[in-house]
Amino acid sequence: MSWSGEASRLCAEALRDWLPFMNQGIDPFVSSQDISKGERGLDKIASKLQDSSFGIVCVTRENQHAPWVNFEAGALSRELGESMLAPFLLDLEVKDLSGPVAQFQATESTSRDEVWTLVKCLNEKCETVIGSDRLQVTFDRFWGDIEDKLNAIRESRPSPSIPQRDTPEILNELVALVRDQTSRINSLTTQISQIQEENQTPRYVINDPSAVTINTHNESREGSILFLRRIIADIVRPENVVETQIKTEEYADLVVTVTEEGFRIAQASVTQLQSSASKVGVSAVIKSVLGSGNSVVLAPF
Repeated sequence: MSWSGEASRLCAEALRDWLPFMNQGIDPFVSSQDISKGERGLDKIASKLQDSSFGIVCVTRENQHAPWVNFEAGALSRELGESMLAPFLLDLEVKDLSGPVAQFQATESTSRDEVWTLVKCLNEKCETVIGSDRLQVTFDRFWGDIEDKLNAIRESRPSPSIPQRDTPEILNELVALVRDQTSRINSLTTQISQIQEENQTPRYVINDPSAVTINTHNESREGSILFLRRIIADIVRPENVVETQIKTEEYADLVVTVTEEGFRIAQASVTQLQSSASKVGVSAVIKSVLGSGNSVVLAPF
């Protein structure tokens, strides 16, 4: 279960304690509770990603754009597939969800029916599947417990300052997204047709964050990683880059170690860096050479 922020953590911990009542085969992992003192946190999380068969991302209004939530959502979807990842919305509705996590089928925690659907999905992934009638009885008996805990988390927080999105705004966003995707598909189709006419083997290479071209080499993934490495170096300045590692850690394609000055620049430029990482589909972690424990995490979407 992925979380970011106090309310999201409390939500994840409440689900961790409650879900095994639905089926004892459910074995939740929450980093705040299941990483022992002295363990390498990121290594433990990477190991659990490989062992898991379902992922839940606890989303609030404040954290839906948080780099860590989006990074873990991307890692989970890549390991498990999109159908195995469920954003769990603590204090917002599906229509108000935006950002990368909006592409997944979300569960509104205030809806008993939607939480019941999530429980059924989890039950189906267990080695021992509990019959629907028996599961329904268990859910009805324990629903009040999780409902009370989630309500208490919501009530303990100040009223959200983020306004709810109007229907016209949502529709306009959907229309813009569809038009953008259609334009991209048409452009790619035209370029692929031209390549095929020349009897060349196509490959996609990102030459610029806003453009996609095609040539005949077969190194697109490595090229995308090298491209993002160059972008990061340009933004934090080359003299601040201490070391770069490609695919040396399971949880990121690229790890860049920078000076303290470079790390401050990366923190201030996280939006620009995340945009570049999303466009090339590469995950990255930017660390300070001082090893302060903080990192700038870039999601691959």
